[in-house]
Amino acid sequence: MRSVSLDALAAFVAVARVGSVTGGADELGLTQSTVSAQLQALERDLGYRVFDRSSRGVTLTTRGRALLARVGGPVDAAVDAVADATGRTASEHTVFLGGPAEFLSTTVLPRLAEWAGPDLDVRVRFGETSDLLSALEASELDLVLSTVQPRIRGVEFAPLVDEQFVLAVPPALVDAFRADPDAVPVVAYGEQLPIIRRYWRSVFDRRPSALRVLATVPDLRVLAELAAGGVGMTVLPTYLADPYLQAGRLVDPVRPAEPPINTLYLARRRSRPGAAPAAEAVAERLQAMLRD
Repeated sequence: MRSVSLDALAAFVAVARVGSVTGGADELGLTQSTVSAQLQALERDLGYRVFDRSSRGVTLTTRGRALLARVGGPVDAAVDAVADATGRTASEHTVFLGGPAEFLSTTVLPRLAEWAGPDLDVRVRFGETSDLLSALEASELDLVLSTVQPRIRGVEFAPLVDEQFVLAVPPALVDAFRADPDAVPVVAYGEQLPIIRRYWRSVFDRRPSALRVLATVPDLRVLAELAAGGVGMTVLPTYLADPYLQAGRLVDPVRPAEPPINTLYLARRRSRPGAAPAAEAVAERLQAMLRD
C-alpha cells in the first residue's frame, strides 16, 4: 500500500460523516470534483473501496467503516494541527481575501473599518487573478476580487464594481499625441498590452500595433508615476488617474463619450448558506460599500 495524503483522508472522513460527496465538499469548502478525485486516489492507494456508490449517494463498505473508526479522530486532530501551524483558520472570524494590489490598496483597504470592523480578522493576498482564483479553488482564500468572470466549477461570483479607464498622457506629450498617437511612447502593465489593447480597440476601433513600449511594470500605481514623470503615456482606471488629472500632472486628450470599463467580480466557493458566516459577512459589506 502506498502512503496516502492527509487531504484524501480528510475528504474520506467528511464524506463518510455526511453521507454524500456533495455534503462533504461543502464541509471542506472544496468542489465536488476535487473531493471525488481525492476519494478515488485514496481507494487506489489503499487498494480497496471505502464507499459503495449509488444514485442515492454513498455508503461505507465494511472496510470503510473500519477505516473511519481508526482514522476519524486522528484526522480531525491532524487537520486542526496543520491549520494552527499555518494560521489558515486562526479563528472563525478570519477571512482570507485576494485581489489586485492597486484596487485593494487604494479603494478597499483604506475603508477597512467600514466593511470589516473589529469583529473580523481580514488577511489579504495580492496577485494575478489567475493565481488568486487557483488559491480560491484550493481553499487557500475565501474571497477573491477577480478582474475576469470566473469559469471554475464550484465557484460562484457576482459583479462588484465597474472600473472606468482613461488615457493618461504627460502634458508635454499631448501635442505629439494629437499629431500622431502612435508616436508617443508607452508604459504598459503587461507585455501583451492588455489594458492598452482593450482601450485602443474600444475607443479607436483598432489594435495598438505600432506603439513603442518603453517600460513594462505590473503595477498601475507605478505606471501612473512614470506617466506623470513624463516617461510615456498609459491607460489607468479612474480611481488612480483622477488625482493626477485634477492636479494637471496628466492629461486625457481623448475623453471618449463612452470610456472603456472592466467589471470586477467578487468570487467565492459555492457552499450552503451559513457554512462560512465570516466570509459571507465580508462579501455583503464589500458589496454594500462599493455600491455607494
